Amino acid sequence: MIHILNSAAFAGVLKAPKVSGINPLFRANIRVNGERLRCYVKPLPDMIECPATRRMVENREVINEALGYVLADACGLKVPAEAGIILLDRDQIPAHFIDELRRLGGGALQTSYFCWFSQDMDHPNLVQKHMKGFTLDFFQQRRINRLVKYITEAPDTPKVVAFDDWLLNSDRHPGNLLASTPDPTLIDHGRILVYPNWQPGKLGAFAPGQKTGNRLRNFIDQYEPKWIEKLPKKSEMIMAYNAFAVSFRDRGEAAARAVLVEFFNAIDTDAIIELLRSRHDPAAYAKASGMII
Repeated sequence: MIHILNSAAFAGVLKAPKVSGINPLFRANIRVNGERLRCYVKPLPDMIECPATRRMVENREVINEALGYVLADACGLKVPAEAGIILLDRDQIPAHFIDELRRLGGGALQTSYFCWFSQDMDHPNLVQKHMKGFTLDFFQQRRINRLVKYITEAPDTPKVVAFDDWLLNSDRHPGNLLASTPDPTLIDHGRILVYPNWQPGKLGAFAPGQKTGNRLRNFIDQYEPKWIEKLPKKSEMIMAYNAFAVSFRDRGEAAARAVLVEFFNAIDTDAIIELLRSRHDPAAYAKASGMII
């Protein structure tokens, strides 16, 4: 379940995070069910520039975040304990992010912004944990080896790769996996369905020539070629795909609908659900993973 809150739930900005992603990201206290929680907050403009057409289109990223969160949870993957959407007034957002929000919004500013928030789980991301503070090549390579070892030995990694194949996440990488044990915690689902310029029933699109692919699997392959295609990892991926279909039927579809009805009418909601369901077809995930099953 996600929370949907108004600006009254905002309880003030905290010390800035050490790293940020594609979008502005800040830390804040947010009141959830009467409790003040330390959270990461990502404000998102209503419109973004489509990389395929260069036109301004509706930004679906906050919906992506919510869908990715509830579906990962339904599939048994680790996610932050609490998360949701909060509508913040512009003056509640740190001033140094305003220019970036103007740029992302095609030069326009809004009086308020939908923001995705997730509870601070007190874990660094994998890049922070394994790569921070080393610039010498020798030490960097040792750190990369340690990072890859953690990822390849985490029991849930084949499930994470399979999950991103199902939802066509174009931006899963070590920086949006938190270093919990024994399995990483998933954050940042903003690039599911390829890119947040999708329309109900249709996938998003990059500019011609840009590749999507599974970024986490590609990262692993740089250091452990074809790791995911070897037994037992390949079998674990196939089992995960099948398990996701069951989880979606049993819990995930209802959770996804609860998110979608906040933004879409019944017809559009059904079209998005059907797209998610169709991705469970064996041919769809075999194509996504490059496997013959």
